[in-house]
Amino acid sequence: MRREPEETDATGPAATHPSGRTARSGPAGAARRGPGRPRREDVDARRTEILEAAVRLFAERGFTGTTIEAVALAVGATKRTVYRHFTDKTGLFFAAVDRLHVHERPAVHGTADLEQLATRMVHILHGDDAVTLHRLVIAESRQHPQLAATFYEQGPARSIEVLAASLDRRRTTAGGPDDSAPDAPGAAEAIYTLLLGEPHRRRLLGLAPAPSYEEARAHARHAIDTVLRRQA
Repeated sequence: MRREPEETDATGPAATHPSGRTARSGPAGAARRGPGRPRREDVDARRTEILEAAVRLFAERGFTGTTIEAVALAVGATKRTVYRHFTDKTGLFFAAVDRLHVHERPAVHGTADLEQLATRMVHILHGDDAVTLHRLVIAESRQHPQLAATFYEQGPARSIEVLAASLDRRRTTAGGPDDSAPDAPGAAEAIYTLLLGEPHRRRLLGLAPAPSYEEARAHARHAIDTVLRRQA
């Protein structure tokens, strides 16, 4: 098993850099970056690799059957590396959940409109990783109720809040108030329900493939139009 860059300890004489970092001195006394400091992009890539391996193992073995040791082995890492990134198996699971909702963050700052946001939700939540994690939570919910509760808070509840914020922004436009979203929280929950709906149930049961982006857009438009037309 290879020794990972982030686990390499500096050895030999050390000097303190003016910035406070410790660096080793070369023959001419010039400070250079010591080992054990991987580039940010390498750390991010390693983290993604671990998450992808974890999702595969969760799909194969379930939450209880997946171990940190197995995840580490799958990517040629040490358990210490996985623990350093994710603290424990629960942290690893929710990091995978959080990754599914990264697309919602721009929406919070008003840089994505409602249709874009809803389309991304359909495309991602009907995708293989999201379906895998959703199945796992359902299977483990009786044995691990807190896992299910936290999944709901960090998944569906967060998505509904983001949809509600987007609907609130529709109230006031350059041309004045927009009455197409009179009840943002209620409309957001209704839209989210339709964004999943029967197509998502078929995905959970393995009866349908993941949608293309264009299919996701059509699904999202239908959900939005259905709710807003009814509430207009």
